[in-house]
Amino acid sequence: MAIDYQKYAKAITDDLLGLRPGDALSINTEERDLEFARTVAQRALEITDVTVKVVVTDKGKISQVLDFDPAPPAHRPVAQAMLRICHRSPAVTEGDFLDVVVDPTDLGAVQKLGHLAEPVVLGRRIAVPWCVAEVYDEEDDESWDAVFRKIDLNIPNQSLSAMYRSRSYENSGITEMHFEGEGTSFSVGVPSESLFRSGHQILASGREFLSGMDFDRLSFLVDKDSVNGRFRADVKVFGVRKTVDFTFENGLLVDWTHSPALDRLLSFDELLRRVGYITMRDNEIIVNLGGALSDALSQLPVSEELIPYWFNMSLYTLECVLDRNLDVSCTDSNGITRQIARDGVFLE
Repeated sequence: MAIDYQKYAKAITDDLLGLRPGDALSINTEERDLEFARTVAQRALEITDVTVKVVVTDKGKISQVLDFDPAPPAHRPVAQAMLRICHRSPAVTEGDFLDVVVDPTDLGAVQKLGHLAEPVVLGRRIAVPWCVAEVYDEEDDESWDAVFRKIDLNIPNQSLSAMYRSRSYENSGITEMHFEGEGTSFSVGVPSESLFRSGHQILASGREFLSGMDFDRLSFLVDKDSVNGRFRADVKVFGVRKTVDFTFENGLLVDWTHSPALDRLLSFDELLRRVGYITMRDNEIIVNLGGALSDALSQLPVSEELIPYWFNMSLYTLECVLDRNLDVSCTDSNGITRQIARDGVFLE
């Protein structure tokens, strides 16, 4: 397919970051995506009229820093904004997998393979709009189709819908979530301190932005000791895609479809065998084993000693993508259960 990079760049600058005149945008990119970074920078200049800085990395190290300047006279920078361009390549098949020994202490390698959890940063107060924009191999038609479908459906309207759903759930006193479908039947406890966090962000200044194209995903925290039941999921382990059945008792993963790669990963840390958080939207539910999202805590503690006992502090993560057509229900603090999704589509 012909990829409209200009259209994607416009969505990033206009709809996600919401750039304004005077914003100084900084872009971080790998060498392979430098041309797309240039496209975003040129689009940003049309809005901000302020120098755009592009930091290019090669194998994790800065290789060059480029400045893209507007035509004079230019605005003085009055605010900052940040963008990270992240390249995603498709998983290889089981037959293409080459056995590798991954050291759990080599966090650089763990991060590159997609199994390093989000860090828990206490006291963090982000003061500028920021966004992570994913790009894909040119032949990855499925991923690019998803990007442009999202753009064509009007990003601002979709964001408002996700915000409404988030606030509705947070005001419903949900204490438990239930998931049912082919190969799947499990429940999780939802702590009262958990938000239903979307990609919509509001700074202390009141400025709003979206942190990425997955802005309509709602993420909520799970009591790591509460999960019971089983689910079937597609996982990517050390770059290899496979389908796995998982079984939980009292929060702990007690059985799974064994393979050398998955067994190796799950040996990294016992907390990786407990759920940290779940993300969901229409026809997509992802159970995240391991480290949880501190941003989904309603109140961020000032020290690690005050982090709730149910919060999963694992350094590692495994993303488990469930069937598209699950039924989802919730139970509130009054013991009332209602269905919120049928055949993968949310009802409210």
